[in-house]
Amino acid sequence: MMTELWRQLARRRTWVALAGTALVPVIIAVAIVVNDGGGGGDGGGGGGDPTGLFELATASGLNFALVSVAAMSGFLVPVVVALFTGDAVSSEAGWGSLRYLLARPVPRSRLLGRKLAVGVLLGLVAVAIVPLSGVIAGTIAFGWGGVQTPFGVLAAGEAIPRLVAICAYVAWSTAWVAAVAFWLSTTTDAPVGAVAGTIVLVIVVQILDAISALGSLREWLPVHESIAWLGLLATPVRTTDLARGILLQVPYVVVFLGLAFWHFRRKDVLS
Repeated sequence: MMTELWRQLARRRTWVALAGTALVPVIIAVAIVVNDGGGGGDGGGGGGDPTGLFELATASGLNFALVSVAAMSGFLVPVVVALFTGDAVSSEAGWGSLRYLLARPVPRSRLLGRKLAVGVLLGLVAVAIVPLSGVIAGTIAFGWGGVQTPFGVLAAGEAIPRLVAICAYVAWSTAWVAAVAFWLSTTTDAPVGAVAGTIVLVIVVQILDAISALGSLREWLPVHESIAWLGLLATPVRTTDLARGILLQVPYVVVFLGLAFWHFRRKDVLS
């Protein structure tokens, strides 16, 4: 696994993706400062702030970290996760090195497991970078303090463990993205195809979740409880939607990872 990790860390795309993830909260903070607060994070209309946090972005560095998570968890974080997992196998096939890796006395499932583990690890690093960058940029721009939430005020000592739990939930909420991207990575020699296919699917699923006419069918979509982490900011913590959001990922992860291993073990690798 360490060999695979060093291989991925040696690639420019890994550092560009991680650096870009860290840069987005900084850009948001600079934009808010330049705009002198902007009168609220959603332009005053409220329609673009389903979490109710954006208008509180300037309250403290921890508040801004929460805003960064809310702003990036819907699309940008899944894109980065799709990049790391969707590129895992297809890039080797595209380079023509996959058959040489398979020539080693290592079971295919073990090789695939290592690639999945490294892709997931890099995705977790990307998720962790978002609040870290947000805390640093937000503290520099807006100072240190407690967290103001739609449910009340949390002291910094109480807010930090909740922020960690929120990041863990956001990371798990992208598990379905990682599973789909990894499966597509085993089916193609073109990394762009696996990553782009996953991104398109993410967009389609989010659009479907926004269509209220679908009724209860939306409740089975993997993104339906994507902002259930707001319950971690309430006192007491609201766990019903959190539990559902956690369980909602399981069938997608099991099915698509199962497809990935099933397909790869039977794949005729020619490149």
